[in-house]
Amino acid sequence: MIKGLATGAGEGLHHAKRTGYDSAEEGDMAEPEQVPSDLTLELGGNVSPDRFLGATRAFFGCVEEISRAVAPDGEAPTWIVRTREGSQLIGVEPAPGAKTQLVREVYARMKHGVEQLAAGEIDAARLPDAAIRHLKILSEYAERPRKQSVIVRIWVEKKAVALGRDVTQAIVESWGGDYKDYGTIEGRLEAIQDREALKIRVRDPVLRQSIPCYVPEDKLPDAFANFRKRVEISGLIHYRRNGVPVSIEVDAIAALPDDAELPSIDDVRGILRTDA
Repeated sequence: MIKGLATGAGEGLHHAKRTGYDSAEEGDMAEPEQVPSDLTLELGGNVSPDRFLGATRAFFGCVEEISRAVAPDGEAPTWIVRTREGSQLIGVEPAPGAKTQLVREVYARMKHGVEQLAAGEIDAARLPDAAIRHLKILSEYAERPRKQSVIVRIWVEKKAVALGRDVTQAIVESWGGDYKDYGTIEGRLEAIQDREALKIRVRDPVLRQSIPCYVPEDKLPDAFANFRKRVEISGLIHYRRNGVPVSIEVDAIAALPDDAELPSIDDVRGILRTDA
């Protein structure tokens, strides 16, 4: 969760709306000592108020998705917005009480993911699909005609990676040729409140990401009854071209035993023993 503007940040946002930052050029981009936090979005070029807000929402959305991905038990870090007045730098920093290990994992996942996207390696980015969609939105701003283009950089621990025009094309090519097939997905059922809408997902422990579940009205009681439990979900699965599941249209939800309920090694000792 991102709480909102911290002290001093409101003036920076107001300034962004008023000026549009339309005088920035690539040579005027920030230096590390100017970056307000260890996780910062930088915009340069012809940034209108609407595009400034759209880019900011996409950045915040990406941070939230990665935070959820590294905290499967619902303990995702909460973030506070930091800006540098008179600049086009929008940063976030962990709120007091955030777990240091989870914060470090968010930084590491963001850094690795953005670097891989910039290199055109979409699958190697190991980011949740929703986070990649937010980064695609940011890269699309750099695709505009030169007079309308925006320079987009993401700073992680004072090191910047640019999201250029080629990132969008690489994502489109990687995600092209999607297909659907009936099957099952196992994982822990989650419910996430997002912009006043309840979203149900299943967290795949192998992929380490949450997969959206489209649950019909008559299956909602089953979903709520198995909240935070291990389940097997059957239905029509939407896959990316590389076989990674993107979402599932739910037909049935079956409860699975929790890890603590599974047989131990001693319980199954001898099952595979063969007699001479």
